[in-house]
Amino acid sequence: MGEIRKIGIAFPGLNEAREAKIRAAATGFEIVIEKADNVTAFSDCEVIFGNVTKEVIQAAKSLKWLHTQTAGVDLYARAETGLGEHVLLTNSSGAFGIGIAEHLVVMALMLLRKMGEYGKAQAQSKWENMGKVETLYNKNVTIVGIGDIGSAFAERCKAMGTAKIYGVSRTMRKEKPAWTDELFVVENTNEAIKDADIVALCLPGTAETAGLFDKNRLATMKKGAMLLNIGRGSAIDQDALIDMLKSGHIGSFGTDVTTPEPLPANSPLWLMPNVIITPHTAGGDSLELIQDLIADKFARYLADYVAKRPFVRVADPKLGY
Repeated sequence: MGEIRKIGIAFPGLNEAREAKIRAAATGFEIVIEKADNVTAFSDCEVIFGNVTKEVIQAAKSLKWLHTQTAGVDLYARAETGLGEHVLLTNSSGAFGIGIAEHLVVMALMLLRKMGEYGKAQAQSKWENMGKVETLYNKNVTIVGIGDIGSAFAERCKAMGTAKIYGVSRTMRKEKPAWTDELFVVENTNEAIKDADIVALCLPGTAETAGLFDKNRLATMKKGAMLLNIGRGSAIDQDALIDMLKSGHIGSFGTDVTTPEPLPANSPLWLMPNVIITPHTAGGDSLELIQDLIADKFARYLADYVAKRPFVRVADPKLGY
């Protein structure tokens, strides 16, 4: 008998239907299902699916392929985790666009229509008109990070009558992404945001994106503009942002990510009426659609792996996606 080949699964969204799809693609493999920190269980696995700990990776001497349940792979920078150069790294990019884009739309509309303030009034049984509100219609929107999530948000903004959408990409592309009126590279971010009513950050966590929206860049934004962030909290100088929210230069802020996480209870952001905060849940395991798409992608990649076909895309831990 030959050596048993194993696939380790540490995907918390696994259910009977998703497991069946994976098993159907796992020809010739034994499947081990365990928690993400179980070093012993995954030590002899050739393939691992899930965001396992650094200790699991370092102990997995037979590992040839790691597929993350997230789109971002910044947690798996090879030098920090010990992930060997021989290990293929893929991610679940493409599974999050619909769910997270809807989250962005909800945050934008809630801020434009002062729903956070109305929610607080309702909790106090107050029938109170909060005054002037706005609409997404005819707004200019800049999306920094115009990948799967950013493009899905662009599509939804266009469907709601957005005037113009400016996309910001790491590198210039031959063709503009769908729904984008104009494309800029990161070096020209200031130009892309200066006339935007809404700026949405859809960025991975990398050395390149850390502090991208510092005090100077925030000051470049149009007075009263809205800032949204569903990428990484590290992209924004949070202290500078708080100052600009207080002064009114930044009109409102909606975020699913902060620095640090969890956001400390004494952060001024919690009490600001023009701020909406969710606890890094935009692409979380509470949305069944996202879990289905993550499992589907791994099953497709696994079928390619078994058939010795090249993957459609291999992630780059240095880029973070």
